[in-house]
Amino acid sequence: MKLSKSIIHTALTLSLITVPVISGCSNEAASSGEHKKASSSKKNELKSQVKEMQGSLHQLQDSLQEKNEEQVKEYGKRLNKQWLSYENNIREKYPLLYTDTEKYLLPLYAEVTKDNYNSSKVQQLSVDLDRSLTNLEKAKETTQKTTEVLDTAVKKYKTYVDEQTEALVKSTKTFNDAVRANDTQKAKEAYAEARVYYERIEPIAESFGDLDPKIDARENDVEGEWTGFHRIEKALWKDGSLKDMKKYADQLDQDVAELQKKVQGVKLNPTQIVAGSMELLNEAAISKVTGEEERYSHIDLVDLASNVEGSQAVYHAVLPVLNEKNKDLAQDLDTEFNKITALLEEHKKSGAYLDYKKLTKPQVRELSQQLNTLSESMAQTAEIFQ
Repeated sequence: MKLSKSIIHTALTLSLITVPVISGCSNEAASSGEHKKASSSKKNELKSQVKEMQGSLHQLQDSLQEKNEEQVKEYGKRLNKQWLSYENNIREKYPLLYTDTEKYLLPLYAEVTKDNYNSSKVQQLSVDLDRSLTNLEKAKETTQKTTEVLDTAVKKYKTYVDEQTEALVKSTKTFNDAVRANDTQKAKEAYAEARVYYERIEPIAESFGDLDPKIDARENDVEGEWTGFHRIEKALWKDGSLKDMKKYADQLDQDVAELQKKVQGVKLNPTQIVAGSMELLNEAAISKVTGEEERYSHIDLVDLASNVEGSQAVYHAVLPVLNEKNKDLAQDLDTEFNKITALLEEHKKSGAYLDYKKLTKPQVRELSQQLNTLSESMAQTAEIFQ
C-alpha cells in the first residue's frame, strides 16, 4: 500500500482510498496476528522440547541414585539424541543459553558413555545441566547491537580463560606435589589433567613473553636451563626417575601462578580471541599432530582435544554475532566441531585417549585434514569484524 500516490489524487478518489486503507490495515493486523501465533507456537514447541529433555535428565538422576548403570547410560544417550534434534533452532534464537547447555551436556554424555563413569561427576554435571535447561525453558529472545554482543563475547571468553587458568594452577600443584613426593604413578596421572587446562588457553599464555617457554618448552627449544612440564615429563617417562625434579616442580608452580596473575589483568578484544582460536587449530594441525609435543608420554591426543576445546570456547563466545552476520558459517562451524570431536572420540578406550604411537599414519592424516578444515572455517569469522 502506497499512500504517497493516493494523496496526490483528487477528493473524488480520496473516498476510494478508504477501502484499501482499511483492507491494508486489516491485512497488516492479520499478518501481525499470524506472526504472534507463529512466535507463540515456536515458544511452546521449545518449552515442550526442553521439558522432554528435563524428563530424560530426571530419569537419569533417579537411575544414578538407584545405581542402575545400564539405565544411566541409556538415559544419557537419549538426552544427547534429543539435544541433537533440537539444538539448531536453539543455537539461532538463544546462542548464549545454547552454549551454557552444551557446557554441561557434552561432558555429561562423554562421562556416562565410559565403561566406568564417575558417579559424583555425573551427579554434579546433571545438576548444572538441570539449571541450564530451566533457564532455557524461561528464555526470551533479545536483540542487541553487534558491538554490545561482541563486548559480551569478549567477557564470556575472558571468564572462560580465568576459569581454565584457575584450574591449571590447582591441577599443576597436584601434579607437582606428586613429583615432590616422588610418587611416579600419581604424577603421571596428574600430568595429563594439568596439560588439558594449559592447552586450552595456550595462545593467551604465549602472549606473556618468556612465560610460555618456561612452562611449556620442549627439549632444545630454549637456550639455557630447560624447565616446565616437558622437563618433568622426560624424567617420568624416559628417565624413569624423579630425582632432582623438586626444583623444577617448585619453579613450575611459581610460573603458573605468575601466568594466572597476568591473565587476570589482560585486556582482550574480539580479533585477538578469534586469532587465538585459529592459532590453536593451526598449531594442532601442523605441529602437534606429528606427535612432537608429548614425545615421552605420548598423550598428544589429550593436547589436540584440548586445543579443539579451547577453540570451541571462542566459537561459542562469538556465536551470537555469527547468528546475526552469517548463520551458514555458524552451522558449518558447529558441524566441523562435531566432526573433529567425534573423530577424537574414536581414539579413546575405556574413556581415555590412546597412546599417540598407536595411531596409524592414515589416522593421523585424517586428524590433520579435519583440523585444517575446521581452521579454514574458523578463519572466516574474521568477516564479523568488518
